[in-house]
Amino acid sequence: MGEQAARDTRRLDPSWPTVAATTVRLWLERHGRGDKRTTRRHRGVLLLSALAAMALGALVTLAFTHAGQQKSPSTAASDAAASAAPSVNLLQIAAANRGQTAAWIAQQVLPGTVIGCDPEMCAALEAARVPAASLYVLQPTTPDPLNSAVVIATPAVRNQFGSRLASVYAPQLIASFGTGAERIDVRYVVPGGAAAFDNSLAPDRSGRIAAGKQLLNNKNVRVSTQARTALLAGNVDPRLLVTLSALAHKMPVQLVIFDDSSPGASSTVPLRGAEIGTTTPDGLSAMLAFLAAQRTPYLSAVHQLGKSVSGQSVVIVQFDAPGPLGLGGS
Repeated sequence: MGEQAARDTRRLDPSWPTVAATTVRLWLERHGRGDKRTTRRHRGVLLLSALAAMALGALVTLAFTHAGQQKSPSTAASDAAASAAPSVNLLQIAAANRGQTAAWIAQQVLPGTVIGCDPEMCAALEAARVPAASLYVLQPTTPDPLNSAVVIATPAVRNQFGSRLASVYAPQLIASFGTGAERIDVRYVVPGGAAAFDNSLAPDRSGRIAAGKQLLNNKNVRVSTQARTALLAGNVDPRLLVTLSALAHKMPVQLVIFDDSSPGASSTVPLRGAEIGTTTPDGLSAMLAFLAAQRTPYLSAVHQLGKSVSGQSVVIVQFDAPGPLGLGGS
């Protein structure tokens, strides 16, 4: 049918020489019946002028047609590149988010924690040297992520489990990377599910507030404004509260700041890092020795010397994620 349509098109669209010949014939017929005094030479001049004008028109038409033919492939290629660019950018964004998430997991999550991830995210974690034995691969047929303690909610995992991921299985957001559709969330699969988690939030915070007030009443403890605010709001990790309380019974401590390395974490996640100063010359080394002697769950992932923003020498301490909400380790 395509060849027949092409033949029909050629019949409907006569060639330029045909159009020119027809035009000349009609012109001669019209002017041949005119004034007999018009000389052949005069008619020839007029005829040549008409043909020249027609030839110029043909050249202009061909030029525009040729330009259109030359432009069409490049325009098509440009359109194809423009349509392909967003896809390439999304792939790059998704890969960057996976890389950042994998690096954070490798540095911040407690070793041995079972991590639920889709196959692509699991591969990124292995590339970041997270042991394969700690990974629980979420296949498309996996009914839920409950065999894991932490689930990495990539777009594929969110699509797989839908709203139940946050409302039932893993209600606590402990970190997030990226924005929009390619965002990756790191969620804690709270024991007992979302209902137990919601019921524990208020009493757990109350317990942390009470422990914070006890620290503030200890004569060996000096605090900055930021540290006081965090303690009174119940925003400090229970492991830090217990450790600082024991430390303050042995030596004077200065609570410079409480902080965290969990981007995008929920407000329900307590701060699990601190900068601690001292007023005695050998206080920092004694503090490091005390922290290194602790046992799980009060052995911090990081305890090292550092500098505060103001340049003060401090001990930097940080616990792994995910941390307990309550002082009893829940």
